[in-house]
Amino acid sequence: MPAPKEILTFWFGQPQLDAVPDDNHRQRWFAGGEELDRKIEKYFDSTVEAALDGDLAQWRETLEGELALVLVCDQFTRNIYRDSDRAYAGDPLALDVALSIIGRGDDREMGLYQRAFLGMPLEHSEEAAMQKRSVDYFNQLRLDYLDGAEGAAQAENFYQYAVAHRKVIDEFGRYPHRNAALGRESTPDEQKWLDQGGGF
Repeated sequence: MPAPKEILTFWFGQPQLDAVPDDNHRQRWFAGGEELDRKIEKYFDSTVEAALDGDLAQWRETLEGELALVLVCDQFTRNIYRDSDRAYAGDPLALDVALSIIGRGDDREMGLYQRAFLGMPLEHSEEAAMQKRSVDYFNQLRLDYLDGAEGAAQAENFYQYAVAHRKVIDEFGRYPHRNAALGRESTPDEQKWLDQGGGF
């Protein structure tokens, strides 16, 4: 079973909680693609399954382990199980861990990119109240990188994505692009949005 450090190194390029990823790592995060999906499946499938089965509770004993658990449950699931309901199976645990870290203020021990991915489970929630927390969280991240601080543009970008996600939930009460995978029937308005390229 890979250790938390291996998860962080795979995702950010280095295991430190404030590591700055290189361009190659940053570009592949949101580009998707079969190659990355299969690579994550090859190396981390058993880790994802262990997390979903509740067998990685010991990872919550360290901040490093907690962040790794968030990545496994919020990101790796989406790669390995893309376009299926299983892609969202880790969301409740990822959200619980993320809220615990943020509630303690330990997100301040992390760098920009680690804090951004820590906030993703809030952004991925379909609950309106959690969307507000997501926007507040990413706004604080943005504010922390103002005044010309390195990463300001990226922090602003993360914030704008959080706002965009909230707008979808405000309009539909859920993410329409998940409907097919979750066996939900799209409303006419949702289908129109999807037909126009809606989704993340």
